[in-house]
Amino acid sequence: MGLIWWDRFSIEGVEGLKNKLKSGRNPDISKETLHEIKNELTSSKQGWTTKQVKDLIIRKSGIKYHFAHIYRLMHKWGFKQKVPRKVHINTASKEEKEDFKKQPERYWILSNNKKKKKVSQ
Repeated sequence: MGLIWWDRFSIEGVEGLKNKLKSGRNPDISKETLHEIKNELTSSKQGWTTKQVKDLIIRKSGIKYHFAHIYRLMHKWGFKQKVPRKVHINTASKEEKEDFKKQPERYWILSNNKKKKKVSQ
C-alpha cells in the first residue's frame, strides 16, 4: 500500500503536494434564487426556525433540503442559532437582588489565593 502524498510527489513534483480545489456537487438551487432567499432572511427582523427556512426554500425553489443542510446553509450565510437561556424557578426577584447588593459584605467565599513556596537557589 503506497502513500498517496508520495505518489503525487513522484508524478507531479512539489506541485502535487499542494491542496487541490474540491468543487463538490453543484447546488440544486440557482445562485439567484439562493441570493433572494438569503436577502429575505437578512431583511427580516424576526428570528427564523429551521422549519420556516425549509418552507421558504420550498416556496421559492420547489426543492426540499434536509434540516441538517439548512443548518449548514444558515451557518454559511452568517446566521447563528439563538438558544433560550435557562430560567431558574426559585430565583430572587429584582428587588431582592438589589437589596442583596446594598447589604454590607457579610458573606464568605473561598479564596483562590495560595501561599507561594520559596524556591531555593
